[in-house]
Amino acid sequence: MKIIHTADLHLDSKLSRYFDSAKASQRRNELLLSFQKMVEYGSTVGVSAIIIAGDLFDVRKISATARDAVYSSVVNNPDIEFFYLRGNHDADTFLNQITEKYGSLPENLKMFSGDWTSYVHTEGDVSVVITGAEITKENNTALVDSLSLDRKRINIVTLHGQEVPTAGKTDAEVIPLPMYRDRGIDYLALGHIHAPKIEKLDSRCTYSYCGCLEGRGFDEVGERGFNLLDITNDGINVTFVPFAKRTVFDISVDVSDCENSGDVIAAVRDFASSKGIADKDMLKVRLSGKVPLDTEFDLNYITQNLSEEYFFIKVLDETESLIDFESFAFDKSLKGEYVRLLKKEAEKGTLSEEEAADCIAMGVRLLMGEEKLV
Repeated sequence: MKIIHTADLHLDSKLSRYFDSAKASQRRNELLLSFQKMVEYGSTVGVSAIIIAGDLFDVRKISATARDAVYSSVVNNPDIEFFYLRGNHDADTFLNQITEKYGSLPENLKMFSGDWTSYVHTEGDVSVVITGAEITKENNTALVDSLSLDRKRINIVTLHGQEVPTAGKTDAEVIPLPMYRDRGIDYLALGHIHAPKIEKLDSRCTYSYCGCLEGRGFDEVGERGFNLLDITNDGINVTFVPFAKRTVFDISVDVSDCENSGDVIAAVRDFASSKGIADKDMLKVRLSGKVPLDTEFDLNYITQNLSEEYFFIKVLDETESLIDFESFAFDKSLKGEYVRLLKKEAEKGTLSEEEAADCIAMGVRLLMGEEKLV
């Protein structure tokens, strides 16, 4: 038996933080297409169930396109059972609209509630019990105590929330993970945390946040995908399957040896290529290292030159100024006097060398007209 565990798809996300309207629309469609392709993948490899552990949608008001695409993926794959547990971003909109339009939910779409609900899922001689509950601020502290499982069965439990070490009164959707130990769980399918994580909870149970299917911003860097569970009567083997159309990267590029913006562009290209970053990916570049004070890097120029090579790129200057105090020793300009003054403060201990260097860099750039006081 094969089962897919996915979560945090956040379909219909606005995606306005980084993208203009056209690119945001394109990326929303890509998130939806990834969901459809995941279902197609499941059908191809013989998956008999897909567990959606919360946050299928991102907003209460969902588009007709997303609604119809998800519905079609479900009804067009009657051999796959979909177990949909709503997360903190999900609302009743999808279910209500489907019911209004078609009279009822598809038979192969199984839902959960605020109380534990269990389904027996069987394929051949393998049978598993899939149990889940939707966490609310009213039930999150008491839910674990009401979980009752047949330890002789293969048990999958699904939840959506933030893992915490202990239970307590809170309005957040939390999972006191240690309290789920030794309860007869074989696999704990979790949603809410967007980074993939597969670990042992106890000698019997593996727990996992499968992460989001597609990275949407720079807090979701690295590979994204879903978990594929291969289940036999001897146990459950869990494999993370990278599946995202685009990968989000956050890299630091040392530009200490770069003399101008053209050198920086070449350095970024070389570093990105060495890391296997493709033109379809999203990239945040942090320029690092120490550069001479008079070195000029034009971030707009650098970004514009690289923007056509990647789906999205953001460039940040995090370099430190390399101050050659001796070069200002006999400089009779206002700039030279300013540098010598701060050097004296550093020698007296009023400022650290790092603080003096920062003040010099800012002051000299102001005097050169590169920075503006707010």
